[in-house]
Amino acid sequence: MKKNTIKIAIVITVAALLLAFVLIGCDEETVNAAPQVDGAHDFDCIVDTPVDILDGVAALDDEDGDITPDMAITITPEAELRDNGYAVFPEEGNYRVTYTATDSTGRSTSESVIVSAVERELYMDFSEVSGFKCTTSGGAALTDNGMYDGVYRIKASGAEIAEDVSLSRDFTLTGGEEYRFSYRYYSSKAGRVNILADGVAFAVKEIFKGENVLEFSYVPLNKGESAEVEISVLLGALEEFEFYLLGAEYTFAQNIDGELLQKFSLAGRVHGRFDGTNGNAWVSEDGKAATLEVTSAHNVDIWRGGMFIDTGLTVSAGVEYTVSYTIVSSEAKPFEVILKRDQWGENRYDTFAISDATTASRVSRTFIPDADNAGAFWIYVQSGNEVNNITISDLSVVAKSDGNKTEVITLKDFVSKQADGYQGELHTFGGSFTYTIPSFAPTDWQQQVIGPEFYVGGSGENYVVTFKAKASKPVVTIFAAVLYGGWDPTWVWSRFTITEDEQVYTFFCNSVGGNRLNNFVWQFGSQANQAYNDVKIEISDVKISYKDATLD
Repeated sequence: MKKNTIKIAIVITVAALLLAFVLIGCDEETVNAAPQVDGAHDFDCIVDTPVDILDGVAALDDEDGDITPDMAITITPEAELRDNGYAVFPEEGNYRVTYTATDSTGRSTSESVIVSAVERELYMDFSEVSGFKCTTSGGAALTDNGMYDGVYRIKASGAEIAEDVSLSRDFTLTGGEEYRFSYRYYSSKAGRVNILADGVAFAVKEIFKGENVLEFSYVPLNKGESAEVEISVLLGALEEFEFYLLGAEYTFAQNIDGELLQKFSLAGRVHGRFDGTNGNAWVSEDGKAATLEVTSAHNVDIWRGGMFIDTGLTVSAGVEYTVSYTIVSSEAKPFEVILKRDQWGENRYDTFAISDATTASRVSRTFIPDADNAGAFWIYVQSGNEVNNITISDLSVVAKSDGNKTEVITLKDFVSKQADGYQGELHTFGGSFTYTIPSFAPTDWQQQVIGPEFYVGGSGENYVVTFKAKASKPVVTIFAAVLYGGWDPTWVWSRFTITEDEQVYTFFCNSVGGNRLNNFVWQFGSQANQAYNDVKIEISDVKISYKDATLD
């Protein structure tokens, strides 16, 4: 009996072991590890700017390997998700991005992250026109705002009080002086408008139906001090209306007379330029003299070696300026002294060529800026094609004005420019444009759209340019931000293709665009584009914003 019991126990034990082995074997065959989503993390990005939401993110599976290309991505609230893994978030706020990886057996894993989309701080919106901007409050809404085929048009509805629609512009005004403003306009409605200076009402005027002129005067406080003053015309009392600003100007007493550089020092105002040349530029200890030394020259270009002098002055249209200085050089070789607008600008007020200055002499030159070239006043001494040592000293600028001055504000728009018989039809609307091309030129500059000029201060690297674009066919395009009135140096230059799907294009600027006037250029001539006819190109929402380095 005992022997049989032992046999039965052995049989049961063996059977249990065999069953366990079989079960273990079955488990090994049926276990399938779920895929993993690695690298997903919360991050910040910029509104309306493509961002790679797959950067550092991968879907991995023990059996299937790398399954990242098959990973599903959903965004809530909805945002544009492109085939290349980039997303564009349309509004400021938080978005949930969910990554879902599914393997070949259907097992899946999801990971969610939060993306915070923020707006860049806006520097300039091209719906603003020559400094004018229209804003709303309350229940008012703007249907039109900006240049429409050469006319500044405002169309508003829903206004209940005057403050609901405001047309504003900043003016540099001097306290104690009377300024007389004149706005030419067309209005679909008649009514009264309030006029404010820095938010304080100083006049009430009548707006008449049809074309007319709005005239008013203002005297700032703080006699003798200059400051930016926002002048606003409140249009909301017109309720639902169309208002076209056709032109504007202001008149004031011009009191710019006498020496402008009293107790002037050149210290910190001299900048050497040596492009393919070698040399130095320095200022004397007393700040009265600046010296340019060119130690190795370029064999052709005089501009490649020189020194810039920042006078710190802004010269005004219609004022006569006499610039005097003492000049002497170590060598009897030719060089030039250029009176100019801006450091890198191409606008020259005067160029004085000197062939021999080994004997010191006093030079006086007179110029009168006009409305197109008034601005920051610089001097450039250039001797890039000759080795020399040149000293300029005792700089003087004397201004002379006569009577009142009228400053005309030109309302500027995008313009098209074609060459060699090629055509293009341009229509503008609120800081945007469409450009229809019947047939393409082979060279980029033969068909182009040029934007109005704008000023940027500080370093150009502080700015980012964005716009939206689409075309009825894929169009090879050159976009550039260039020196106003010239081309080089460029602030932005890029060749890319505008597609049938609207996209936001973003350009980070280089340093040379700051402290000067610039304008944008879009060029469409291309041999590749000649395959298409009757193409419509749409550019909209053109903006310049400050760069936020923490998010780039």
